[in-house]
Amino acid sequence: MANIQDIRNKVAPSKTTRKISQITKIARHHSATTSGDYFTFWNNRWKGLGWTKGGYAEIILPDGTVQLCYDPIYPTNGIGNHNTNTYHICVVGNGVFTAAQERAFEERCLLAMLNFGLGVEDVLGHNEFKGTATSCPGINMDSVRKRLKAILVPNQVGGATSNKIMWGKTELKPGQIGKVTILERINLWQDGPDGQLQMVRVLNPGEEYRVYRYREDHEGQYNVGDGMWVTKMTAHVKYETPSKAMLAKLNSK
Repeated sequence: MANIQDIRNKVAPSKTTRKISQITKIARHHSATTSGDYFTFWNNRWKGLGWTKGGYAEIILPDGTVQLCYDPIYPTNGIGNHNTNTYHICVVGNGVFTAAQERAFEERCLLAMLNFGLGVEDVLGHNEFKGTATSCPGINMDSVRKRLKAILVPNQVGGATSNKIMWGKTELKPGQIGKVTILERINLWQDGPDGQLQMVRVLNPGEEYRVYRYREDHEGQYNVGDGMWVTKMTAHVKYETPSKAMLAKLNSK
């Protein structure tokens, strides 16, 4: 799992918002530099352009660390005339990227696809958007989408299969004990190397997540997979268990 560096409270704030349902595309960018991060780009370029906010929601550094810059409800300045409907992810580099960066991009892109209800065909490079003339993102996006499709089989995020057992917005999976529906904005956490919780991002109302186990730590938390946790706050999340009929159908597959 990628290391997340949460800098959302340190970036230039966005004064505009959007609904998650407005996001219809995920854009991959490159920085066209061999190094740098949000603060480098802000001080050396964006601020000089008169921008009031940054260009990307996430920036992936050469070691694979992900700078989480903005929540999805805040559009960023990635591509002119396409920002309201696009979630922007930048990979630091100039046409050459590390294996750690590619793993982090795949992880973050797949998570964004799941959260926004998008498919692989909705993942585009900067230069694939109408009205753009640029070499960004410095990589063949067909190869990127091919890798994403390979990872998705047989899960098929954004697709459909005839033998899926759907439970609301999610598919019931073996080992799943329940699901949580987000009622109010709440943090998603992961276990850090020092035993302390690290915030991954903010979950938004209406999102649903599979639950694989429960623990009493931190006033009670639901495990939603990949070492990530949602705290048991009844005003913010609703927990449900699958019916006996659903479990019987799952066990008969």
